[in-house]
Amino acid sequence: MSDLPPASAARPDLLRVSYDDYRALPAIANSDLSRLRDALDGRPPRTDSGSGALSFGTAFHTALLEPADYQPGQPGLNDTLIWWLVEGVKLNTELNRLLEQGVTERSAVFSEPTTGTLCKLRADLVLNQPGQPYTVVDFKTTLARDADHFRLQCSHYDYDRQAAFYLDALQADRFLLVGVQKVEPFGVFPLEVPPDMLAEGRRKYMHLLKLLRAPATAPAYRAEAVQAAAAALGHGHPSAG
Repeated sequence: MSDLPPASAARPDLLRVSYDDYRALPAIANSDLSRLRDALDGRPPRTDSGSGALSFGTAFHTALLEPADYQPGQPGLNDTLIWWLVEGVKLNTELNRLLEQGVTERSAVFSEPTTGTLCKLRADLVLNQPGQPYTVVDFKTTLARDADHFRLQCSHYDYDRQAAFYLDALQADRFLLVGVQKVEPFGVFPLEVPPDMLAEGRRKYMHLLKLLRAPATAPAYRAEAVQAAAAALGHGHPSAG
């Protein structure tokens, strides 16, 4: 039997909506699945810092994907370093081609076919050009020492789950995770997510989606936290990612 999920009738449209409007969409995002996983693992619920400070990762993504929207001089951020990392990405011929030919910061809403769950995603970069593989790219700032270390992080931080969630939803041909070192030597680590990693990511997101629909099936010692997390998500608490 194939590891692939059932294909949906049509590829969902890529929507050009603001980040706030995306967050408000009443659908389940990959980051919502992380909240459910945290409850299952006994981790405390995630909360926003409330500091108002722009994160380094967010600033880097804006500079790379929506440079016209980048606002220099934000507290605690090194603008020179951020643009240095952007240039490092663009020195990679393949990544630069994808950035030039693809579309950035596009959202999609879709019904996951196995569970029927209404879901959403927001992709960093999508290339959908005739005669070329439908490609989804996600950039991650990282402290990984090298490409092998970044690959290990992809499983540890559930980037494999995000890759499978996005690739399956968009019926893409490939998913690239790109690690960008935010410390010297500022390496760039493109990883085309292989079938075994996608299969593991698919197992992760399907397990969590099924748990979301039936939180009472969680282990007894986690049941209360899991049911609370599922209830919060079921009431449409917006999230990102």
